[in-house]
Amino acid sequence: MPDWILYVLLGIITGFASGCFGIGGGAIMVPILILFFKVPYHTAIGTSLALIIPISLAGGFKNFQIGKIDWNIFYAAAIAGIVGALVGVSLIQKVPAEYARKGFAVFLLFTAYRLWVK
Repeated sequence: MPDWILYVLLGIITGFASGCFGIGGGAIMVPILILFFKVPYHTAIGTSLALIIPISLAGGFKNFQIGKIDWNIFYAAAIAGIVGALVGVSLIQKVPAEYARKGFAVFLLFTAYRLWVK
């Protein structure tokens, strides 16, 4: 099967998860890019962040249309999130991919556990 078909499937899965659960890039796209497409960790992160722009814009626009955005949360978190993203990208480049990948896996497991138990 050509890679482009697999990339389209990845986009559909990620877009669907983003629309339903508010997740996509980190929780779905990064692991799939690493495990199935053998993309290096740092490249998978960068690719995922870039792809989330159009995916989240589409979902955000639809939620805007149906009145499901809390603008107070949006403004405060967006400004802080931009700063956090810039710092995070700079710092993660200094962490070897193996350690970053394992730390990310622990984060996902912890998050899954908390969602399941609480």
